[in-house]
Amino acid sequence: MDTSTRGRDLAIVVITHGSRRETFLDDLGGLSDYLSNQLQSEVILAHNEFSYPNWRDALASLLSSGMRRVVFALAFLGRGNHVARDVMGFLGVQEFERWEEANFHGKKFEAYFTKPLADSQLVKLALSLRISRALGGRKEEYVEDPMEIEERSLEFAKEIVTKRNGGLAEEMLELVARLVYASGNPEIADVVHVSKELWTVARESLQRGVAVVADIGMVATGLRWSKVELHIRDPDVVMESKRNGLTRAQLGMRKGLTEGGPKVPVVGNAPTALLEVLRALRRGVEVPFVVASPPGFTNSALVKEELVESGLPSIVVRGSYGGSNLAVAAFNYVVKRVSSVEEG
Repeated sequence: MDTSTRGRDLAIVVITHGSRRETFLDDLGGLSDYLSNQLQSEVILAHNEFSYPNWRDALASLLSSGMRRVVFALAFLGRGNHVARDVMGFLGVQEFERWEEANFHGKKFEAYFTKPLADSQLVKLALSLRISRALGGRKEEYVEDPMEIEERSLEFAKEIVTKRNGGLAEEMLELVARLVYASGNPEIADVVHVSKELWTVARESLQRGVAVVADIGMVATGLRWSKVELHIRDPDVVMESKRNGLTRAQLGMRKGLTEGGPKVPVVGNAPTALLEVLRALRRGVEVPFVVASPPGFTNSALVKEELVESGLPSIVVRGSYGGSNLAVAAFNYVVKRVSSVEEG
């Protein structure tokens, strides 16, 4: 409902307990003004007793003017007698947060009552923070050292992976834990495919300095490797995309795999780029291994399954899950693993 319609057929009334103290009226007046500004609509402040206007008088005036729908915003903490008997009970309304027929001295109208505030998480948080000031504030338990953050996070992720998939080999546990850490999603542990030949092929390829082709800039930027190609912004790729309607990620991957020697595709975003990898394989293009985690619900799951079934050495985040951060995390761990084996 837009504000103009709301102004014509619906009124908003904030009801408080009421008080004879001016400071109370100042405080609640500020609340009313805030609501009016946020909702871009007039908000009437009324009270159950002691203060003017009384909500009954305000309601009588609204109904006399032809108003037939009223939202009562209850500025009470709990569901006491003032709420149950003096306000809702007086109008014959039983339920919160639903429109009901109400009766005010024989006049029928629709009423909607908001719940009192005690169950609001925001109210609880505000009160907790105000109490904490008296207690000297909350003790900071944040970790700021980057190395410690990563170590703690990975240990926690390893515990998650072990509980879900016990008995994983060391390199597999480390890899899956890094993907769980990168995504913040424990369910990732259930959808990671790593082919048996991956580690051997990756070690041989990386040791001879193989180049990597990324599908998008976010992937390329995150890869910790000296030879990273990204063709998505190349002028010829942009022109070809406009001409034939294919995605730049797909055409960029085609260009990268076609020019020069064997390269490793790292696909974190575009299923069409991974589709191009599979087509390149069918054309006989040599691809040492693939890292693939494009998310999505249309082509993504299908093309990733085709990659798994192809038998090509790969790391694949299956199903609709994925993202550039996962592709980057997976490839960077492979590099880290290969480097540590060499040093050992």
